Amino acid sequence: MKVIIGADRRGYAAMEHVLTSLQQAQHEVVSVVPPEEEEAGVPHASAVEYPEQAALVAGAVSRGEADRGILLSGSGIGMAITSNKFHGIRAVVGHDEWTAQISRSHHDTNVLCIPTDMIGLAFVRMIVERWMTTPFAGGRHERRIAMISRIEEGRSARKEDADEVDDDG
Repeated sequence: MKVIIGADRRGYAAMEHVLTSLQQAQHEVVSVVPPEEEEAGVPHASAVEYPEQAALVAGAVSRGEADRGILLSGSGIGMAITSNKFHGIRAVVGHDEWTAQISRSHHDTNVLCIPTDMIGLAFVRMIVERWMTTPFAGGRHERRIAMISRIEEGRSARKEDADEVDDDG
């Protein structure tokens, strides 16, 4: 699976940990850290703001350039808000393993925003692993994802008002 990852100044320290974990799990990983800052050894934190990183990651997932995105910041909240502005993005703040699992199985999230100020590196790794390995359950949840998509398109969430038939009841 192709995963794109980004971080602001408060998530940067955890990003290398997550990159390594994803690579060990045989995922193709792309970092949005500006190469000139990586090469110079400059902590990219001071130069890159969370909306920029979220836009790069969510934009790539929205365009189909990556299957999923992971963002690391202090609270994860601003990253999730920014990410959810992009078409087809369902971003969540994953602060524990349960949230990561439910967000995938019920909501088919495709961007995970991790609040690194609130949790330690070992816990970050467990959250990422749970999120990456949990499949979308489908079934009744597909109907709800379709409703979200209709809302995103400016249409009514109700299937009676849409131009489609839902056989899931």
